Amino acid sequence: MLQVADAHLHSNPIRGFGAKVIAEKFKQAGGWFMALVSLSPTAYNLEPPSLESYIKAIDLHILECRRARESKIKVMCISGFHPADVDKLIDYYGLKPLEVLNLAYRVIDEIASRVKKGLLDGIGEVGRQHYKTSSVRILVSEYILEKAIALSRDLNIPVHMHLEQEGEATVHLVDIVASRLGAYKHKLLFHHADPKVIVEASKRGYPSSIAGIPKLIEYAITNLNAIFMFESDYLDDPKRPGVVAYPWVMAENIIRIAREHLELEEKLYKINVDNIIKLYGIE
Repeated sequence: MLQVADAHLHSNPIRGFGAKVIAEKFKQAGGWFMALVSLSPTAYNLEPPSLESYIKAIDLHILECRRARESKIKVMCISGFHPADVDKLIDYYGLKPLEVLNLAYRVIDEIASRVKKGLLDGIGEVGRQHYKTSSVRILVSEYILEKAIALSRDLNIPVHMHLEQEGEATVHLVDIVASRLGAYKHKLLFHHADPKVIVEASKRGYPSSIAGIPKLIEYAITNLNAIFMFESDYLDDPKRPGVVAYPWVMAENIIRIAREHLELEEKLYKINVDNIIKLYGIE
């Protein structure tokens, strides 16, 4: 039977199921791999956001990754500084843009330190806001993204990029930075990408992940000849149940659709296994 990978999801032991329950449900549905991505400190009731609260959030997430691995599935542990945090820190906590940038740099340094110790496997989410905001906030987010891309090159680790969905323009902007910094393109993931971004990214050698909801799963496997993976982007928040998808339901849908498209068995194996192995350098 096809084994399913979840390229990007979250867990929240404070408000939701937590990683162990998620991993067990996912494995039972046919899952073999998950990239578990941290949430912002406020999601864990760690307030106000500060270097200390980010460190607590990162270390809590590392513990969540350990709990997920108890289910005997492969887990990559990813932590970052979400671009929405830039706006939140300015709007709700009164920080100035440069104060946010300096905090983010220190947080990314803490993440890099844990990568070197083998506690984390990559950086994410980082990137640009996908909604309307001020130019200086986008600039702050871009500097954070560039720092993460440079570390991806230095540490040979993946980066999950949260970006606007503007097709060729989105990919071209990243490509300029990645080329200037000498980054490994196959390590830079366009997270939660739409089909236009996926196609443009793949042309340049970048992988992407697409939301694992039924209509997109079927569209992707029948129409996209590109480097991509499926992701649930699950938030593990009871106030937003099933957003974006339950990982175990995503797995069930992928397996069901695979049975309806037996001619695409090799392609589905590439999506769920080969592309994961290339991005993370795992067996």
